[in-house]
Amino acid sequence: MNRSFLIIIIPAIAVALGYFFVLRWLGYELEPFRFVMAGFMAVAAVIFVQWYQRRKASRSKQ
Repeated sequence: MNRSFLIIIIPAIAVALGYFFVLRWLGYELEPFRFVMAGFMAVAAVIFVQWYQRRKASRSKQ
């Protein structure tokens, strides 16, 4: 995976965990399913963009 994706994904995961623990500490109930699904959707979007860029690059070589 490209380093630029890791530069974005790692801090995003840290912020998400921070929100989760701070809101839980404040007494708010979070639904873990929605929280986890949002994370999966973000990762799926990154994977899709990377796949699309590879496919686009292979077309330009032809």
